[in-house]
Amino acid sequence: MGDGTSIELHVEAFGPDDGDPVLLLSGADAQCTRWTPAFVDPLVEAGHRVVRFDTRDCGLSTKLPSDVGYTLDDLAADACRVLDCEGVDAAHLVGRSMGGMVAQVMALDHADRVLSMTLLCSTPGLGDERLPPPEERLIDQITERLFSAPPVGHAERVAWIVGLDRLFAGPRYPFDEVVGALVADADVTRCWFPETGHGPAVNSSPSRLDRLGDIGVRTLVVHGTADPVFPVEHGIVLAEGIPGANLWLVEGLGHEVPDACAAELLPKVLAHLAG
Repeated sequence: MGDGTSIELHVEAFGPDDGDPVLLLSGADAQCTRWTPAFVDPLVEAGHRVVRFDTRDCGLSTKLPSDVGYTLDDLAADACRVLDCEGVDAAHLVGRSMGGMVAQVMALDHADRVLSMTLLCSTPGLGDERLPPPEERLIDQITERLFSAPPVGHAERVAWIVGLDRLFAGPRYPFDEVVGALVADADVTRCWFPETGHGPAVNSSPSRLDRLGDIGVRTLVVHGTADPVFPVEHGIVLAEGIPGANLWLVEGLGHEVPDACAAELLPKVLAHLAG
């Protein structure tokens, strides 16, 4: 999908053209294929039109030079472009991690495009001192990765992604090494681009904590009690700050939405979408 700008976004859509639209918003550095059939298929079977896309700098979408900065506002504008391309006036937003942040920006600044929000393992503001930071072990290992040379070979890249996904997993759904390797292999085969600007986009965007009360769309917040990236307080604050939001705390869930979680998660999401 392009609109005459220098940024083209890869978009995939599933389900009936006239189905109630759902836009899936991915986490930082995550390709749209991380929204797997275990998540997409039940939505389609319920009659929804499901749209997923690669965020700029990721997957099959345009990669930008490292000196080109952007913020969550730009990613929200990209998501609105996707809706325009699909001929959709407004959609239900399901956002994971950074995608949940983009959904919040859309609900605040593009409210006419949003039917409802589902926020998975997200936060109202990374770096907001009123919220707890990521677990120390995670900070240490992420820092080590940032200052290490990126892996070169295919197998080394797969192992690098597996190691990161393992860090995010919680005890409720123990990390499956075989499945994790298959997912990572698919990621590397489809696109390898670890230099995305997603992290800087999140870090340079202001906290939304003091604006949550201005959100006027139905919201479901799903957060794991073992999330090492955004400790559970982030989810609680989201639900408390957004008027009328519902909160589902998942005991032992990490910073993840594994396929094994879909059987529990999808009925709640579908009920939320139905209103």
